[in-house]
Amino acid sequence: MKTILFVEDDPVIVQVYLGPLQQRGFEVLVAEDGLVAMKGVLQLHPDLVLLDVVMPKVDGKYVLNFIRSRPELKATKVIILSVATYADAGAEAVAQHPDAFFLKSQCTPSLLVEKINELLGVSEPPAPHEPQ
Repeated sequence: MKTILFVEDDPVIVQVYLGPLQQRGFEVLVAEDGLVAMKGVLQLHPDLVLLDVVMPKVDGKYVLNFIRSRPELKATKVIILSVATYADAGAEAVAQHPDAFFLKSQCTPSLLVEKINELLGVSEPPAPHEPQ
């Protein structure tokens, strides 16, 4: 089972994506701020971090820089899922080389799951055949 650390301070956003990720067989752990995220990533070594940029205590740009600077986290994939556009804080986060960047307003749960599967090399099980 692949592990995802979902770093998000908005419980509504967590609920939008949490169910679809768990239904696809991912173990999803939630960190509500960047400080908890940094501790969690060191303890858990998740396969992927789903990271907001604008958060309390420590922002996502700092968390991403932290992940990228640690040799033991080199294999950790990072997807930024944020309201911050590329023109604002998003540009600074992209400079830290996330594996993908999505705006929350344009990212459906199925699009996110598809990208996660691609990054982690997970193949979706075939859809059940519907009787005619």
